[in-house]
Amino acid sequence: MYFEDIEIGKVYKADVTKPITGTEIDLVAQMSGMDLPGFLDADFARSLGFKDRVTPGIYIIACMMGLMAKQGFLAHAIWVSATDLSFKTPVFPGDRLSAEVEVLSKKAGKRGGPVTYKWRIYNQEEKLVAEGVNT
Repeated sequence: MYFEDIEIGKVYKADVTKPITGTEIDLVAQMSGMDLPGFLDADFARSLGFKDRVTPGIYIIACMMGLMAKQGFLAHAIWVSATDLSFKTPVFPGDRLSAEVEVLSKKAGKRGGPVTYKWRIYNQEEKLVAEGVNT
């Protein structure tokens, strides 16, 4: 999907979901330097009141971007900035994520232009996991 195809006010939804695995959490935590016990150690995470270890938030956002790119939404774009980030519910190994974006505005430039959209990520129970606005 290209800039010209995007409609202001429209909600685009991913038609696939993304399972989160323990191996992915391990890799993201290790590669990013976020090798914290809450991400890597289930017993430690449980001692903090979680049911299992938690997925790093930045990886949840990356999964949303991947889901939407596979859908074709801004697959040829570059993410420049984000505001109003909010994490609502932790994501655990075995959860499945889905995503949607609502186009708030767009401004034509030489090669497309900036698109502002609100994104939302849900788990398999359709609980809101995270949301934010990208420009």
